[in-house]
Amino acid sequence: MKIDEFRLSRFKMERLDPTWRTASYAATGVDGFVIEIFAGSTVGIGGTAAHPNSMAADDLENQLNGPVRNALVGADPRLGNLIHQELLASNVHPRARLAADLALHDLIGKIAGLPCHAFWGGSIRSKVKVVRMVGIKPPSELKTAVEALLQQGFKHLKVKIGTGLAEDVERIRTLRRQFGNDIWIAVDGNSAYSPSSAIKLSRALEPYGVSLIEQPIDYNDLNGLARVTQASRIPIMADQCVTDPSSALAVCRMGAAHIVSIKGTSLGSLDECRRVYEICRAFGIRIHFGGSVVSAIADMAQAQLAASLPGVDEECEVGEFMAVKGDPVTGVDINHGELEVGSEPGWGLSFKR
Repeated sequence: MKIDEFRLSRFKMERLDPTWRTASYAATGVDGFVIEIFAGSTVGIGGTAAHPNSMAADDLENQLNGPVRNALVGADPRLGNLIHQELLASNVHPRARLAADLALHDLIGKIAGLPCHAFWGGSIRSKVKVVRMVGIKPPSELKTAVEALLQQGFKHLKVKIGTGLAEDVERIRTLRRQFGNDIWIAVDGNSAYSPSSAIKLSRALEPYGVSLIEQPIDYNDLNGLARVTQASRIPIMADQCVTDPSSALAVCRMGAAHIVSIKGTSLGSLDECRRVYEICRAFGIRIHFGGSVVSAIADMAQAQLAASLPGVDEECEVGEFMAVKGDPVTGVDINHGELEVGSEPGWGLSFKR
């Protein structure tokens, strides 16, 4: 069995909220990519996207059209580990490696007639709770944005912060006053705080039922993150500082987080996600599946993986494909704020050029 054809599609995914911003970047949209790999009449699809802080769109396209294409065409799709090792040796960016990994999973799933979660023993849960993100906004605009998500059935929200202690606390205070305790709230500092100010932030947010604080300080400062973690009653989540199993091990050994965010776009493959999961479980560290705007393929893949693993947070950031228009991938079923992992072969999704 050989992969005999590779196709790449690039498309613009415009944000429904053109004012979107975080403490580290602002963006009105992202460039998305879908690769199709063919083995005879069977096609597997994988998706990824560029990111303002980590991978420019043209560079990502060049890697997909270059080393990723070269590693896949003519290869046996059943030997995904060898393909992954070749991509690692070629220094291919995780966002490019992920597209190949997802396409291989989808192809093998379709050939076998099995959903991808069957490769990890099957789903423990048929659904996952979808966390939606809200960019930095003044409190009055934040209320409007959250209300719109609640009307769509979402009750789990991650609010971007990072414009100063008083304003950030006021954002969360406003949401609790307006919506009570019916919503799950996390906050993401995107490295905007110093360790000392992050500790003050945590203490100031204690009355408002915040479920976690994500990456409040510079992701290169593990010692500082450990200080914040030890001082915070609100769970601290490591995100950008986890890029491979070794960095996850460092976070765990240093006690630099209560929770680790697992992202396929940061780790480059679902097997790497599983390795990080196993390390964190061994240290008693919670696991949360994080996300960013990317094709629905990547969100479905993370949902299926999360649904197959015991002990991970039920809330998963697998709905940001809904924050944009222009994704040509369809088939994800979200009802009442929960994503159905499904039982169709592969990822169970469709792609229209």
